[in-house]
Amino acid sequence: METIVGTDQNTEQDQEFGKHLKEPSFRALFFGCIGCFGPEIFRWGKKAINGLFYEFKLEDEAWRKLRQRKAYLIAGGIQELAAMNVEAAIPEIKAKLNDDRTAIYQEAQYAMVSFQGYEGLGFLEHFDKPLSDWQQLRLLYSIHHIPELSDVQVYSWLKSTNDSVVIFTLRLIRKFRLMAMYTAVYDLLDHSAISVRVQAIRTMQAIENHTTISQFMTCFDQQPIEVQLEILKSMRVARSRECEDFLKEQLWNHAEVSVKISAAEVLVVLGEDQYLREISERTDTYDQLIQIIKHALQEKKC
Repeated sequence: METIVGTDQNTEQDQEFGKHLKEPSFRALFFGCIGCFGPEIFRWGKKAINGLFYEFKLEDEAWRKLRQRKAYLIAGGIQELAAMNVEAAIPEIKAKLNDDRTAIYQEAQYAMVSFQGYEGLGFLEHFDKPLSDWQQLRLLYSIHHIPELSDVQVYSWLKSTNDSVVIFTLRLIRKFRLMAMYTAVYDLLDHSAISVRVQAIRTMQAIENHTTISQFMTCFDQQPIEVQLEILKSMRVARSRECEDFLKEQLWNHAEVSVKISAAEVLVVLGEDQYLREISERTDTYDQLIQIIKHALQEKKC
């Protein structure tokens, strides 16, 4: 790191670095560091890095890796060329998006987004493999803005048959607060995958409008428990008194204990402590409900 972001003229340090760079383990470590930072590192030491790449012919080695057969070598080559910002490599890296090997196509995806930002997400249109949570986070972190008139493309990703693409798109909508996509997100509450519905609830909460709480209450009974609990979490964040009666209804009558607990916790957040204490002291309140209320009130103290 001293070599990368240090002074431009330090012959002794460069010689020491060059000596270490001949060791395979050190080269792997160096490229690993560059790969972790990706294009961000160029903001700190672009001149120094370019000099290192040129002096030690690191770009040539990355190209050689890209044309190997082993997946880990190809993935390493993609990572290194992207870190060096070698735009000439874009066509070959783009071709790797269709590779069947996970390590390769994931690194190619990340590289395309590193090079092109939002435009690099074009592969989502026909992507039919799982997009892991880690990969989604990597891609989201590399996107810093979304161009105008992108609604049509985002909408098409929400209609993907690949659940992981839909989930990624919902996270993208949350990150950039794409309010225009609200109705399309709401429509996903009928999606066949529970994981998509959960993410849709989180996204609705992030881009909420004056109808969000009432929509949550309306669809609540038709949703599986996992989604109901996510709705209650969103109500807790929203802190809207509009849902007080609804929460009291769930506390008294819902069949699932987990929902009763969440409803009680939201009521506490809304300042309904006195109401809950009065219930717990009534003679007609059953023991389980008393315990739920005590738990919710105790959570507030913690």
